[in-house]
Amino acid sequence: MAERKTYHHGTLRQALVDGAKEILAERGHDQFSLNEVARRAGVSTAAPYRHFRNRDELLSAVAEEGYVTLAEKLENASGLARLGGAYVRFAHDNPGLFVTMFRSRPEGAESAAGRAAFEMLLRATAAAQDSGEIATHATPEITARSLWVTLHGLAVLHLQQPHDRYGLGEEPEQLATTTLSALLGLKSD
Repeated sequence: MAERKTYHHGTLRQALVDGAKEILAERGHDQFSLNEVARRAGVSTAAPYRHFRNRDELLSAVAEEGYVTLAEKLENASGLARLGGAYVRFAHDNPGLFVTMFRSRPEGAESAAGRAAFEMLLRATAAAQDSGEIATHATPEITARSLWVTLHGLAVLHLQQPHDRYGLGEEPEQLATTTLSALLGLKSD
């Protein structure tokens, strides 16, 4: 009979989060299993409960890391069109994580990392309004929220139909640029 190895190290919590991200990348949000995360980490099915109360709490931790990564991607984009492209590209490259980020938040909760990602869009929107690149009919906050909704809708549509079914572009960046250009009169670069 094989002797079972115990799993003792100080990074089990992060190993569980990383394992969850792997499963989300492979199978998506709906096929996620806490037991599978434990198996991959080489621990008992009870071990994750030392760090997370339940499946949802682990997915919330994964979502939080997703927002941090999204904020980094948005920070590296310059201008609204590129920022929009980065948002849709992030969803395209991380579909399981992207879905989890918006399904695994307690009702009404806004995380600091989620707010930081939104702040990137808010700053780009305010700069575009200040420069006259886009109209200032609404506050930067309202305009940025409207743009976030638009970009999120584009990302979800792209995940459901990744080919150019909508006639706006096949690549995530092209889809975002075409849409934002049409809505805001932004120049494509």
